[in-house]
Amino acid sequence: MGLKRYFVIMLILLMIFSVSCSKKNDHSQGDPNEIHTSIEEVEPEIKEPEIPKAQNPLTGTEMDMAYEKQRPLAVMVENEYNARPQSGLDRAGIVYEILAEGGITRFLALYLGEDLEEIGPVRSARPYFLDYAMEYDSIYIHYGASPQGYIDIKSLKLNAIDGIYDAVTFWRDKSRKEPHNAYTSIEKLLEASESRGFLRDTELNLWVFNSEDLPAGDQAMEEFHLEYFNKYTVSYTYDDVKKQYKRFINGKPHTDRNTGDPIYVKNIIVQFLNTKVIDDVGRLSITTVNNGEGYYISNVCFSRIKWQKEGRSQRTQYTLEDGSKLSINKGNTWIQIMPQWGSLNYDNS
Repeated sequence: MGLKRYFVIMLILLMIFSVSCSKKNDHSQGDPNEIHTSIEEVEPEIKEPEIPKAQNPLTGTEMDMAYEKQRPLAVMVENEYNARPQSGLDRAGIVYEILAEGGITRFLALYLGEDLEEIGPVRSARPYFLDYAMEYDSIYIHYGASPQGYIDIKSLKLNAIDGIYDAVTFWRDKSRKEPHNAYTSIEKLLEASESRGFLRDTELNLWVFNSEDLPAGDQAMEEFHLEYFNKYTVSYTYDDVKKQYKRFINGKPHTDRNTGDPIYVKNIIVQFLNTKVIDDVGRLSITTVNNGEGYYISNVCFSRIKWQKEGRSQRTQYTLEDGSKLSINKGNTWIQIMPQWGSLNYDNS
């Protein structure tokens, strides 16, 4: 009997202990009238720091600060039929189009703040292209040169990269025939420029940019044609959506080789220069140091302008007819250097 009583007492004590523990651990029970509140923790929004930008002196648009004070790259790009479509002209800040031999033009494309994997086809230098490359304190890129071109590059002490002597910076694309297949890239050009000590700082004050997008004048020019030669015509048609001009060569859209997209241009400057043939090959002499008249075209309108260049390395000055300095819209600019026999045709109705 003693032992049985002992077990009963122990069982009662164990039950009392279990009930007591369950009450201490049961947090879901309590006064039903008690109001519980909880505070949801909200993580603070982390804003990414704004990356500082610099103004691109070629276009007036924003570019990475890493390119500030960097010298532009001025690349000679071919425009013979077998060289089209070209690579990278659509990304150039400024492009000059000037006649070469045989009634075909050639381009001088200036780059700053861009990262292009393919530019070309790169072709040879001509003396008058040097005069415009020097206006921007640029590094001049070419693949060969005319005899006078080589003389001038040396005498003017230009920082130049010549593909004839550089198989690292340039390559040949076997899908095209020589000489229409020499290409380069921004990365390779900058590497070559750095290794040769060309990448010094420069201060460029090139254009007066409009603070807002404005018509170029009070006369309309929605579509126009530039006749360089009897078998070569450039034309532009305004795109109301893009607010830029779409470019054509001999009636066909001028496109980029890699993207297949048409080339669009924000600003177009047309100027006429004295041009003459100087040898049996058909090489030209173009009088860049001079003054004359032209047009500034943007946003479906144009103004008649005047231009003056006082020295080969001096910046061309553009003014309106009243003598005030020309201001342009932000964006890319194509400068059409026309021979004196060339013409600009448009419907002025």
